[in-house]
Formats: sequence, structure tokens, C-alpha cells
Amino acid sequence: MVRRGNQQPTFRYTAKYSQTEGDQAAALSAAYDLKPHPWQKMVLQDWLATNEYGALLNSYCILEVPRQNGKTGVSDPRETWGLVKRGEQILHTAQEFQTAKKAFDRLRKKFGTCKNDPFAEYPELNALVDHYTVSAGQMVLDLVNGGHIEFRTRGSNSDMGRGGTFDLVVIDEAQSYTEAQDAALSPLNSAAPSGSPQTILMGTPPTPEAVHKGFIFSNSIKMLHDNPKPGMCLHQWSVEQVGDPLDKKRWYRTNPSLGFQLLESALDKDSISMAPDMFAREHLGFINLDEIFNSDLAIDPEKWQACVSDSTKPEGKTAYGIKFSLDGSRVSLCGAVIPKNGKARISLIKEEPTSIGLTWLVDWLSDRYTKASCVVIDGKNGVDILIDRIKPIWRAKTSIVRPSATEMIDCASLLINSINENKLTWYQGQEMLNQSAITATKRKIAGGFGFGGDQSGPIEACSLALWGAKHSKRNPKRKMRIG
Repeated sequence: MVRRGNQQPTFRYTAKYSQTEGDQAAALSAAYDLKPHPWQKMVLQDWLATNEYGALLNSYCILEVPRQNGKTGVSDPRETWGLVKRGEQILHTAQEFQTAKKAFDRLRKKFGTCKNDPFAEYPELNALVDHYTVSAGQMVLDLVNGGHIEFRTRGSNSDMGRGGTFDLVVIDEAQSYTEAQDAALSPLNSAAPSGSPQTILMGTPPTPEAVHKGFIFSNSIKMLHDNPKPGMCLHQWSVEQVGDPLDKKRWYRTNPSLGFQLLESALDKDSISMAPDMFAREHLGFINLDEIFNSDLAIDPEKWQACVSDSTKPEGKTAYGIKFSLDGSRVSLCGAVIPKNGKARISLIKEEPTSIGLTWLVDWLSDRYTKASCVVIDGKNGVDILIDRIKPIWRAKTSIVRPSATEMIDCASLLINSINENKLTWYQGQEMLNQSAITATKRKIAGGFGFGGDQSGPIEACSLALWGAKHSKRNPKRKMRIG
């Protein structure tokens, strides 16, 4: 007899109900070659629980299950049922393009590649197709019954989805679902055409590098554990402690598809090669709440997002900041402008590996000596070389600044305070800078702190540039006196 994973969640909460469309949705899916496992059917039953008028009882649903267990084995039947039987307007979002495209391709294979597709595997589904829209990043299917589904990526765009109206919003890869994205997407089904809105968050535990992104997902799970509310639904397979990665009882308790498509041999391999905390997160559903809710982030993600702007760069006092990574492998170049009136502007100009050399940086700076008050440079490997190469052009005594430890603390404090008080802006769409800012941690320096973290280079270079623009007394347009 084949051993199967636990089909019941380690934690389940749902509204009480006496009727559901989940059984019919599971049967419809099975008819088109995707038969849900028992656990997937159970989740469908809860998601599609209805009242006597056919309205959905659970408007906010969360599914947390370890990787490779088949979350799409629930979302695909839910979306297909919503399209075919409920005629819903559906938005399916994922953080990564490939994830969204796979979901779209899976649905398109089932409904046929076009209207009147002579090669459609299921002609009766293809007969429902009105048209596809597949261009410029759009992946949309419209049915003749009014059902509509579109697949999008969230990326860093907090405005994505604004203006649309949907019945069902599916948030795939919810461990990367940010507060800015939630602010844009949450209202989209507040005026659901069907009068029965539903939002579904599906994901795995967030990684330590992305705890800021996982806050919405993890906080929703915590809230449902602590204070469950009507209209909310949670299915979770997870352990509460890292524990023993070799304990197979825990494997089967937290992986409902183990023994189906998920192989025990795969977990065997990973239990040996992965660190215990990583294995617990990836394969046992462990969410480190202490890591998430007590994260020592340097910048408040909400206040950082409040500073984003599409406006053009202001005119004003300009400085550049350059930060070499601790291992000397990368260098970040940023700029800051402080106008006479209005908010300062910071931007990431470029980040490159030092393996390509520093000539590009020397040339870039040399062309801008007369445009900026100073360049502030910090790091270990590479700093002396860069300074020696730009000194012939950057001749003014105060034009090149190498900050002390105390001044590095001042740089971080100035930037963080400017963000907290909404006194600066940054360009919408600078994803590398955005990731650097929201993942930067506090790094202790001589009684204070600077920026730490694997991606802290860009935001630290911005702090150098902002500090330089604020404190430099040099006017690059004034002729330098010699002698």
C-alpha cells in the first residue's frame, strides 16, 4: 500500500456551511484530466461554500502548503468553475512572469488555443471561447457566457490592476505579496459584478531575505490563528518548530501530496543537503514569525513606498554616492539632488560587478565634475584605486569625500529620517533600488548603525549621495582658485 501525505490541514478554519459547489468543481476538473487529490477537493469545498442564495461564504481565503504539493491543483479547478459555471470576472496574479504564464498556458490547453480551434482536446470547452488577448504582456481569456480571466505579474508596480473590477482575485506566490501591491489589488473586487467577491492567497513560507514581502501573507495567517473572523478561510500544512529534518512522520504530516506526485526520495535528498531551517521552511511549511515580526529592517517599507514618485528630477544641488560591497565584488553608483524648494530626489544610476573594471565609472564621473558638488565613496576593495584615478579631474579639495564611521552613521540617519518624514522621492520602477531599500538591515557601526544585508549597496550609495549634497559647501559652477 502506497503511503500518502496527511489530507487534513494542520490548521483549518472556515465558515460553517451546509452546501457547496466544491464537489461539482472537483468533478468538472476531473472530467478534463485534472482530478483533485482529497485534500484539494476539501479546500475547493470550503472555497466554494455558499449560502442559500448561492453567494460565497468565504471572501478571503488563504492556502499555505509546502512547495511542490500542487496549489494549482486547487486554483485551476476554482478558476475553471468560476469561468464556466459562475461567469466570473477573474484576475490571477503572480510575482514572476513564468508562474503567471504557466497558469495561463494550462488553462489555454484545456480551452483550446483559439476560438473554433479544430485541434482542441475538449471541443465542448472550446465552444465557450469568445476570444483570447495575447499581446504586450496581456494573457486574457473571454468566454461567450461573460466569464473573463486575465493573468498578470505584480513585479514592483504598485499601480498594477488599478481601474479593473473583478469577482475573484487570486494572489499566487503570496509569500512575495507586498503591502503596496495589496493596497492596489484589494479594492478590485469590492464592487464585484456578481455581488460575491473572493480573494485567494496561495503561497509558501517567505524566505529570510524577503520577510518584508511576506508580511501580508504571514500576518493574515497569524490573525486567523489568533482571532478568526467570519468570511475568512485558512488551510495550512506546517510545523511550529524547525525540529528534526530527518523525521519522516513530519514529512507526511505537512505534505499532503507526498505519495502522489511528490516523491519521498526528493525530500530524502533535500533533508541531507539543506540546512535544517531551510528544509523546515521549504518542505515542512515552517513560518518563522519571530523573523517576520521582529525583523531588524532599517527602513519602514510602507514609508519607503510613500516616497515613490513619477515626477521628473528636480534642479538643485547634486552629489554622487559610490558604495563598494563588503567583498569588493560590486559597486553601486547613485545620485541625489536637493532643490531650493521641495523634496530631495535619490536614484540608482548604475550597479556593476567590479570584474568588468572601473573605467566606466572613472569616465562617467570625469564627465560630471562640473555638475556635482562632491562624490562620496565608501568601501574597502576598490576605493583607493578609484580615488587615485579620478583625482586628476576631481581636483577641488572637498570634491572627493571618504566618510568616517561616524559620518556613515550620519548618512544612514539622514536618509532614514528623510524617508520617515516624506522629505525625499525616488523613481517609480527602480526595482533594484526598491529591493535594496526594503531588505536593508541595521548594521552596527561604532555606537550607531549603517546599512547591512546582501543587497544594501544601492540604498547605502543613495545615503552617501544625499549626505554629500546636504553637507558639501562646494559650488561646482564657481571657478576654482589656484594658488
